[in-house]
Amino acid sequence: MRSLLSGTFAALALFSGAQSVPLKVVATDLNNPRKIFVGSDGAVYVVEAGTGGRDKCLGSGASAACIGLSGSITRIANGAQKRTVTALWSGALPSGKRAQGPADVIVRGDTYYVLLQNGSIDSRGLNALGPDGATAGDLISTPAGKAVPDVLFNFAAFEAARNPDHGAGPGAKFGNPAIDSDPYAFAAYRGGFAVADAAGNDLLWINPKGGVSVLAVFPTQTVKLTSAVRKTIRAPRTMTSISVQSVPTSVAVGPYGALYVGELTGVPFKPGTVRIWRVVPGKKASVYASGFTNISDIAFAGKNLLVLEIAVKGLFAPPSPGALIRLAPDGKRTVIASAGLVDPSGLAVGNGSIYISNYGLFPGTGAGPHGEVVSLPASLGS
Repeated sequence: MRSLLSGTFAALALFSGAQSVPLKVVATDLNNPRKIFVGSDGAVYVVEAGTGGRDKCLGSGASAACIGLSGSITRIANGAQKRTVTALWSGALPSGKRAQGPADVIVRGDTYYVLLQNGSIDSRGLNALGPDGATAGDLISTPAGKAVPDVLFNFAAFEAARNPDHGAGPGAKFGNPAIDSDPYAFAAYRGGFAVADAAGNDLLWINPKGGVSVLAVFPTQTVKLTSAVRKTIRAPRTMTSISVQSVPTSVAVGPYGALYVGELTGVPFKPGTVRIWRVVPGKKASVYASGFTNISDIAFAGKNLLVLEIAVKGLFAPPSPGALIRLAPDGKRTVIASAGLVDPSGLAVGNGSIYISNYGLFPGTGAGPHGEVVSLPASLGS
């Protein structure tokens, strides 16, 4: 496994050194915090993927995924935090860690637009999550309080009908079935929403009337396998490389209206292989920057693009800190923060601050770290 790290050190040569910047905690005891949205009133909203539940469990033992309605949205304002939307679907390990559920939110007035992840789906676009997972994979709207979902779009059904990436990748044996959907990030765009489907490997536009257009399909790339990784993924010894999916996990609207999309990539999560795409509707997507590792989110600070990596040495390496990187228009990269970032999973800029969801794969209760939101001065992004 350690041989995977060689790509990391090569990639780090592109970056200037990290500053030692204290992280200010602005919200605590969050359940698997994910994307962040800064409202027009200055309030900060953070998605909590929840801690699963008792409706249904898939699998058994410590690796079981248990489904429930513990997902939520927390509002942070005036030094206080409060869960303003509750009862969203959630699936998590029995420990409450590594949840799936609500992934992103946009708030307009009294309406919350929530993007919900999906579990594995079948060729018909259906999942096996039970009643509490009925809205998994949907874009919904709901008022505050206990969620009353109005489904605006079903991404799994679209994937089953259209399958824009045609199932490109290593195949179901390595966790990539031909039909797959996991909507994970969205941004307000042209009166509707631009949505990154992490498992579909595409960027979709949901127009104001609920119609859908494919803005981009992100291609695979071929990565060489080390013997250690080959053993971990149980690949045959004769297999020397693997087709790796893009897995887009973030989308942001640039200062001139183009869309920018960051990748997580798939197995083996090789450091230094992640790309950021620039998408202009009607044109072929182009690589804006490359050489990153496992991007969990991106956001603009003026003309600079802030890039959040969930683990600087990659998800297959021993645990490593995350990193917040400033990418200037001329390509210069500066690591703004790394120490203290553990599984950072969401990023937003507003109120003169940079907000980051930290301990993004941890629940807000029990022993060990709890999910939180931290902030840095926005001046570090400029």
